[in-house]
Amino acid sequence: MAKKKKDGERASFLFDDDAGRDEETIDLFGSDEDTPAEPDEDIEPEEPDAEAEESAEAPAPSVAPEKARSKDKPSETPQFHFDRYGRRVGKKKARYGKRKDAPKATTTVVRNETEAKREYDAARARSEARAKKRAGEAAKQAALKKEERRRRRQRSASTMILGALALGMLLGMTWFVTRLSKINVPHVPEGYTTQRIIELSGLESKLKKRSALLISTRDVEKHIRETDPYLDATVRYAFPSTITITVSKREEAACVRWGPQNEYLAIIDENGTVLNAAAESANGLLIADGMNISSAVNGARLGDSSDIQVAALVRLLTKLKELGLLERTPRINRIDMTELMQIRMYVEGSPYTIEVGDTSNLETKLMLLQKHWAEIMDEASSFIRQGYSTATIYLYSKGGVNISPYEAGHVIATPEPSTSPSDSPNGESGEQPQASPGEQPAETPDNEVYTPAPQVTPMPHQDDPFTG
Repeated sequence: MAKKKKDGERASFLFDDDAGRDEETIDLFGSDEDTPAEPDEDIEPEEPDAEAEESAEAPAPSVAPEKARSKDKPSETPQFHFDRYGRRVGKKKARYGKRKDAPKATTTVVRNETEAKREYDAARARSEARAKKRAGEAAKQAALKKEERRRRRQRSASTMILGALALGMLLGMTWFVTRLSKINVPHVPEGYTTQRIIELSGLESKLKKRSALLISTRDVEKHIRETDPYLDATVRYAFPSTITITVSKREEAACVRWGPQNEYLAIIDENGTVLNAAAESANGLLIADGMNISSAVNGARLGDSSDIQVAALVRLLTKLKELGLLERTPRINRIDMTELMQIRMYVEGSPYTIEVGDTSNLETKLMLLQKHWAEIMDEASSFIRQGYSTATIYLYSKGGVNISPYEAGHVIATPEPSTSPSDSPNGESGEQPQASPGEQPAETPDNEVYTPAPQVTPMPHQDDPFTG
């Protein structure tokens, strides 16, 4: 039985007893010693091959003459050699070993590439198997995820459908429960009826047809104000299907001249809301002049929210109504709002002018006027009886209220002093000239609060450093 040789080792063969020989190792290439081998009698001679003949005919170089063999005499030992593929060629009777004249040969066994290729193919097959396994696992995970997404979409669609059905049922029940069925008007102003107020609100067409939850109460209030500015409405929703409208009637407070040339009249209430933007007459109301208003809309506030002129007028009207000065006789029939620092009021049927000044301390000024109204009117009328053409009532004097028989800003001219008695109209030096009854100030009653200045009428805002 032949043993496999390792790399770099000599090839050797091992024969067993069954082959008829003892176990021994035969060196195919011969030993280093030149010892001839005994012929093998058991080996029958074979016919020589062509290659063997050629090798036999080739002369062996550098062979000793004494050891040269005769060509005619057959060799005692079988002569053969191995080809490049490891096959034995030549006569079987040839002597084992190498020729004496052959150079010492060493055999280098090159490992066949087939084994490396088999290992490479096996490693590649294992890698492909692992890649295939990973691809299979990835495909399986992708399939699981896809199935999970599909189930999730189905659940989402089912949830949305059920939610839509539930929402529809809820909306249907809500609409059925909250459907507008009653409009309540607890108080009806004079001159109106409940049916008229419902018509003004615009809710009559929505009865039994619309949910009360979807009705805007602010829109209803705005619709009532725009339809009838004299009504101030407050709309509230009462669960489940009732709307309550609380209505109050606005009172006319003043008439305002407005327009590019103050050619229009607008009736407003004490809060500045326009009740009639195109009134034909003032209807006996207090008239406000000097307002810079370019437009007026029914049911809306007069002017802009930042208009200080309208704000001052509203504040003045509110205080006059609170103190009841609009119902006093003689009645205040006109207010001049041209200068906010010099507001003036005029009394109907009398040449009286009430100087209010600015809106600072307005409540204190009007309270003094309300408290001493009768005394002030009597004293002003006394000046008219004495022959003066007007009387000016100052509400911003230091002493409280001051009354003058002259217009605001009037100054009495004082004559220059004279040294000659003849220069004096009365023949006495130091005396003032005798004035006519229309110019001579009359005697005033013994009242410290309402004593007018004897010589000079107080100027408006005489203590104001910005006056001038």
